[in-house]
Amino acid sequence: MKWLVPAIAIAAMAACNPVFAQTTGDILQRLEALEQSNADLKKENAALRERVRRIESARQSATAAPTAQSGSTPAQAAAGYAAGAAVRPVYKAAPMVAPAAFSWTGVYLGGHGGFAWARTTGPDLHFDQQGGFGGVQAGLNYQFWDHWVIGLESDASFGNVRGSTPLVCSGGGGGGCLVGTIAITTDAFGTFRERAGYAWDNVLFYETAGVAWADVKPHIVVTAGDPSQIGTFDGRRLMTGLAAGGGIEVAATSNLTFKAEYLYLDFPAKLFLSGTPQNSSADERIHTVKAGVNWLFH
Repeated sequence: MKWLVPAIAIAAMAACNPVFAQTTGDILQRLEALEQSNADLKKENAALRERVRRIESARQSATAAPTAQSGSTPAQAAAGYAAGAAVRPVYKAAPMVAPAAFSWTGVYLGGHGGFAWARTTGPDLHFDQQGGFGGVQAGLNYQFWDHWVIGLESDASFGNVRGSTPLVCSGGGGGGCLVGTIAITTDAFGTFRERAGYAWDNVLFYETAGVAWADVKPHIVVTAGDPSQIGTFDGRRLMTGLAAGGGIEVAATSNLTFKAEYLYLDFPAKLFLSGTPQNSSADERIHTVKAGVNWLFH
């Protein structure tokens, strides 16, 4: 329509002026060509706008929840959001897993080494012995209520806990004082005990108590005095008693543990060298400190 007014004006001018009429056809053809070119441009612009709308719609669907269009109902908007949520990936954080606490429950085997101090007391003697030892142990643990541990342990130790002293003059019968030495050697001892303690993860503090045994060997040499008592006298006595102590055990791995322990062994008096002129009763008390290693089977 906007080209109609110029066309009418040109037609009027052509009617009044023949010269001008000769070029009117050319002018109209140019106007028609220009109008056609403008129509094509409109179509291209419309197609370009439609393509941009499709690209933008696809981008919004991939990156955000669909929104309700103008004039849509709430139900339509909710349906659109649900459809968008269904196609979006859902990422969940991996649950945090607490590290497992060390468990003391299980059976264990191990070895140990240490040092001992002992004291022998009898009617006519009172002297000390000392020496090193080594041995093996086995036991079992049970952990309950998170931190409490109870169990049993048996051990056996072998070494040379030894001491000696001169004979005490006791009159020696008709022959006067006896001259010589007496030695006591404990070369083997062991215990069977309960253990109860409190564990902080891989560290266990415990007390222990039970029964004990010891292989005690007296050796007496009399060199002067009553002739009937001169000579060498050897004996051996298995003594039994009680044991008590405590220690600490630390787990280096899930199976390997190290421990340090103190034990007191108390053996009541027993008669030694029965049937000889040197028979006498004596008791024995032993203090031990030791370090050990265990392998725990869960």
